[in-house]
Amino acid sequence: MPRKSQNVPTIKDVAQRAAVSIGTVSRVLNASDNVDAGLRERVARAIRELGYRPNVRAQSFVRERSKVIAFVLSNRIGLSSAYARILLGIEEFCADSGYHLLFTRFRYDEARAAADLHLPSVLAARGIADCVIVGGTNYANLLEALRALGMSSVVLANDMADSFLPPANYVRYDDTGGSSAATQYLIRLGHRDIWFIGDTSIPVYRNMYRGYVAAMETAGLEPRAYTVALADDSFDNGHAAVSHIIEQNSPLSAVVAGSDDIAHGARDALREHGKDVPRDVSLIGLEQSGGARAAHLTCIQVDMAEVGRQLARLALAVVVSGGKDQAPVMIPATIVRRSSCRPVRRDDSMML
Repeated sequence: MPRKSQNVPTIKDVAQRAAVSIGTVSRVLNASDNVDAGLRERVARAIRELGYRPNVRAQSFVRERSKVIAFVLSNRIGLSSAYARILLGIEEFCADSGYHLLFTRFRYDEARAAADLHLPSVLAARGIADCVIVGGTNYANLLEALRALGMSSVVLANDMADSFLPPANYVRYDDTGGSSAATQYLIRLGHRDIWFIGDTSIPVYRNMYRGYVAAMETAGLEPRAYTVALADDSFDNGHAAVSHIIEQNSPLSAVVAGSDDIAHGARDALREHGKDVPRDVSLIGLEQSGGARAAHLTCIQVDMAEVGRQLARLALAVVVSGGKDQAPVMIPATIVRRSSCRPVRRDDSMML
């Protein structure tokens, strides 16, 4: 079992455990042929027992900083359009600053102890990266594992549960404020029966739901929502939720969707039930897939490339400061008005 210690094991610790010189450990780590098989096994056993991870930067005799930033996307099947734009923003800022970018994906269990996480090699080998940008769905155990390795990190806060969010070193786009502003816009258009659709087990949708509820309650209106996904796919979830609302004869005049994919599914369901957007129902979604403009969808818009640039800027600030905490950054969300919303029809109760 690895040694339980707050200190990261060093090459000296390995040499002492194996009762060999530091030079012998170094030759083993560098796969030198000039090492006795018995000594090699002793060193390998000491490495396993201590949980030692070699400092790649030190092994390669490179300068104090590696000039590399790592971006890890956690617990996601693929790279969404939103994260593709975030990644481009990170790469752009890194390139302009003379840094290289490493990208990796990582799936892990929220319940697994930090010491038991099998980190990707670009993270597990200390010294490859000066700082790690953490995106995707993440939990405290990953941040703890990085700290145990002495690695600095910055976090995209929108996909991280509030209870796990560090007090500093994070970038957030204003999902809560954007959702609130979208709901207020619909209220100003005269809508009262406004539904929110988004799976609140996902942090960004939970944040948006908070903004929606706050706006509805401030206006003295009853929040109506589907906060449990009826389908895993976002489009299918939007379609299923709206279909169920209509089939239950629930009042509906507008929808705030957690993403534009959910909104597209909602629009498809409305069409199947003979309802038109925006004549019968107004529709707003958070723009993520990039297809909102083509669909003439009013949207909550965030400059995802700027989110990436700010993540990279914060990461480099952490590096240059020697690991000091940096103040959080908030990226604004704006409402882009297209043709999917119109004032409520006063001659119709909109009971569907």
